[in-house]
Amino acid sequence: MTSFVPDSSFSRFPRASTSKSPAKPTPIQKALELTLFAVFGCTLVLAGVALYATNRPEHRMVPNRVSAGLTSDRVNVLLIGSTTRSIESLMILSIQPSTGRAALMSFPVDLWVKVGRYGQRPLRAAYSLGESAGYPGAGTGLTVDTIEEIIDEPVHAYARFSVGDVQRLVDKLDGLEIDVKHGLYDYRAKDRYRLGVQRVNGARAIRYAYSRSMAGLPASNRFAREQRQQDVLLGVMSKAMSTREDVDTLEPVFGSLAETNLTAEDSDALVTALRRGEEIRRISFAPYLDSFDVTSVAYRGEAVRPRSGNFATLQKIADAALDTGVARVH
Repeated sequence: MTSFVPDSSFSRFPRASTSKSPAKPTPIQKALELTLFAVFGCTLVLAGVALYATNRPEHRMVPNRVSAGLTSDRVNVLLIGSTTRSIESLMILSIQPSTGRAALMSFPVDLWVKVGRYGQRPLRAAYSLGESAGYPGAGTGLTVDTIEEIIDEPVHAYARFSVGDVQRLVDKLDGLEIDVKHGLYDYRAKDRYRLGVQRVNGARAIRYAYSRSMAGLPASNRFAREQRQQDVLLGVMSKAMSTREDVDTLEPVFGSLAETNLTAEDSDALVTALRRGEEIRRISFAPYLDSFDVTSVAYRGEAVRPRSGNFATLQKIADAALDTGVARVH
């Protein structure tokens, strides 16, 4: 049987023409398309400019203001101690060039503060936030600005060093003598630090200063750990300055083994001042701080805050750090 295929020309209903031209956009639609294209293009350009601006070397630089400190006769240098994972210590070394007076102030890394526009955070978070957010000066810049807000004093320069930097420097100085005020035992390293003056190499100096596995109180207390960090840093500075008459040995303390915005001339001036002065004062904010538990979206854990509810007391102590008769100066 022959199959029958109907001729489309006999279709009962006429087909729609396929040659019909598409509808033309109206003037308003054209204007809207051009506007959207322009906005998209501008967004890409601005994103590219912002990416370039935040990643260029100049954007990550923290201004050196030592000349202003020399003029006002007080230079504040922020010393940032870190590991590959976190900030472990924050100290301000204040030096009065005309007299050689100097003071070392420790800031708890978990001090609860307002960090720029990022809200309340522990102080150590300023570094990671500044690194990830493209802040001027990156992590160091935001840390500097945050500490300036806390103490209401300018930070003129900084030096950021790693724990490994300190260990290598202690070994370069052929060890260090530390005065152990309380017998300590590091239960992870199984290392005991007996009461009295002990000579330590770089590895033991680092454990003494930074270990969080020291047995007993006040050994495990954050403020006791700050004091031990000061022991090591001041011991390094003292031995470096007494070992040689030039400043080359001391330069690692101010950054030749670290990241810093101090110049060689700055280091010369500060070391010369320190050699003229007396023993560096040690200042702790511990008597004015309380610990508390934080439960927030951004952070969970223990932090510390001023008992008074604000930083006025800390600002007074920082302001008078180089004067005589400062309260709680050890």
